[in-house]
Amino acid sequence: MLNEIEIKKDLMKSKNMATFSHYIAGNLYYNIVVMGELYQFPIKTIESANDGQLNIQLSSDLGTTSFEAEIRGSELARWISKAIKNETFIKLG
Repeated sequence: MLNEIEIKKDLMKSKNMATFSHYIAGNLYYNIVVMGELYQFPIKTIESANDGQLNIQLSSDLGTTSFEAEIRGSELARWISKAIKNETFIKLG
């Protein structure tokens, strides 16, 4: 099991950048190196969508965050924590 506190410490110390990978099904996917290993995690952008009508609600968790192609991993710590808890912080390779 990944230790969320150790990962946050590594993000602050290393200043590693998260790199945008792709967008699919309402999720932004970022890759980041944490403790020498490459991981991928999603950021949910849509709370709900109704396919029958154009009724899309953006995730309130996004706030005014600007999602760039590269962003400091520490700035995404909130979503990394959620991904660890949801078991969607996936080791690549």
